[in-house]
Amino acid sequence: MHPCTFWSDRVSGFARYHCELAAHLMQLGVNVHIPIRETPNENLKTAPFFPQTSAEAPGIPLAARAIRLMLSHTPYAGKANRHALREEIRKYMRAGHRFDVIHPTHTNAYDLIPFIGKTPLVLTVHDMTHEIYPHLFKNDPTAQRKLDYARRADRIIAISECTKRDLVAICGIEQEKIDVIHHGNSLVLPADAATRPMELPERYVFFVGKRSGYKNFDIFLKAFGELADADRELQLVCAGGGAFTPEELSLINGLHLTGRVHQRWVTDEELAIMYNRCQTFVYPSAYEGFGLPLLEAFSCGAPVLCAKASCFPEIAGDGADYFPADDAAAMAAAMQRVLESQDYANELRARGAERLSRFSWEKCAEETKATYQKAIDQKKP
Repeated sequence: MHPCTFWSDRVSGFARYHCELAAHLMQLGVNVHIPIRETPNENLKTAPFFPQTSAEAPGIPLAARAIRLMLSHTPYAGKANRHALREEIRKYMRAGHRFDVIHPTHTNAYDLIPFIGKTPLVLTVHDMTHEIYPHLFKNDPTAQRKLDYARRADRIIAISECTKRDLVAICGIEQEKIDVIHHGNSLVLPADAATRPMELPERYVFFVGKRSGYKNFDIFLKAFGELADADRELQLVCAGGGAFTPEELSLINGLHLTGRVHQRWVTDEELAIMYNRCQTFVYPSAYEGFGLPLLEAFSCGAPVLCAKASCFPEIAGDGADYFPADDAAAMAAAMQRVLESQDYANELRARGAERLSRFSWEKCAEETKATYQKAIDQKKP
């Protein structure tokens, strides 16, 4: 069983992991159950296996459905959606279905532990963000839920060696029951990428995803500002992450960058093209569990620059150039090296493509299946 947490987000990196893993496990002959019939998440709704797995789901209980309807046009709509999804999974578990393995691929929401019984439990831990930055997640139960699941789990999948080290150090989990299984890449450059019309600056550096806190977007803006003074044609494009906040707009204005920093909502195909056409993709975050945009950038031909922190050297290897996460001047210098040398940019592209060859969803699924077998074997008398 592969009960996934599909929140009210339309798309997410977590959901992409769930769907890619489920699809590739099914190709390996694993009978995967995802007890969700209704979801707003595009990753799941468009997954080829969803019609089959959703037909097996019991549907949202009437009480949860009524609550969701009543709150659908209120500020509590998101909570109502999450409650409905949680109750649907609980209904499925209460029905007494028997499984070889139960695999929560996220610990943030659903309390499944009371329904697991003696069934082998495999848990995926993506990162330790809530534990490392608790001030960003006040009154959030994720850290405690993660600890409860980790203690109950027969095997744990950490998506990087960095996440494994953090899990052992922070939660005291024995490292012998943790398997490190890396992600693969899903983003593919469209065949017409070179000719497809898109409203993009002629020359731009690229940023992807959320921007708050440890993502270091404020430091990145200052680094970009150092380059922008001398290079009046250079612009900054951000994909995803929501509209700029008032604080971000104030910083952009204070750095005299108004009109040169842009935020876009994009499809996967558009995102791939944006990676491909940028002068460089910059990943300044101080911490990630894996850093999936690194593989996306490698796949689409972007020269990659990232912080020398967290899991990035483990994942990017020699496919990227590095800078200290909190050093705007060093970040600007790294960007300048790529911008002033096409040869160096091409070298980074080639090194990134080679690095990408070490990661795949096929490999991820094969190693996950092996972890399932370990969990099953550990439960045998």
